[in-house]
Amino acid sequence: MPSIKGTASITSTHALKKQLRSTTFPTNFIQKVNTGKVHRAVLTHWIETRVEQILGFEDEIVSSTAVHLFLPESSGGDYGADDPSSAAGGDYWDVDPRKAQLDLAGFLGEKEAASFASELWTMMLDAQRSPSGIPKVLVERKKEEMRRQREEQQQKMMMAGVARGGRTTAMMAGGG
Repeated sequence: MPSIKGTASITSTHALKKQLRSTTFPTNFIQKVNTGKVHRAVLTHWIETRVEQILGFEDEIVSSTAVHLFLPESSGGDYGADDPSSAAGGDYWDVDPRKAQLDLAGFLGEKEAASFASELWTMMLDAQRSPSGIPKVLVERKKEEMRRQREEQQQKMMMAGVARGGRTTAMMAGGG
């Protein structure tokens, strides 16, 4: 029976159980994540960006596979699409990070899949404890990015003032 390389082990229950027993996973994988409490759009963006970094090119199939493994949609619709409260108090605990890691290994490689799954799971655990559903590390990165943009904008304004003979600087100082 012809099959695509790498798919037989994923579809075989016996092979999957053997892989789960023989693979060492991060200790935080035993903790459950309520995916109804995480901000789906923010984590989806992070997953897509990270997969592109790992592969070195954009791959919509691998990205969407990773999203669906870690952020499955409920049968009742797209919970958490824009905010975690849209889950209407529902709990969604059906993600197995060990299986997700093994499923991604065929696309990303074992080492990269393990690193990716560990980093994402840590963020998901943090996100479910956050009122916004966004992991602290992503909030901090965004704050830093905004701070850098503000500094760049201020520097451009100062440079523009120097180019005009200091008129902008004088206006900022109250002259003008």
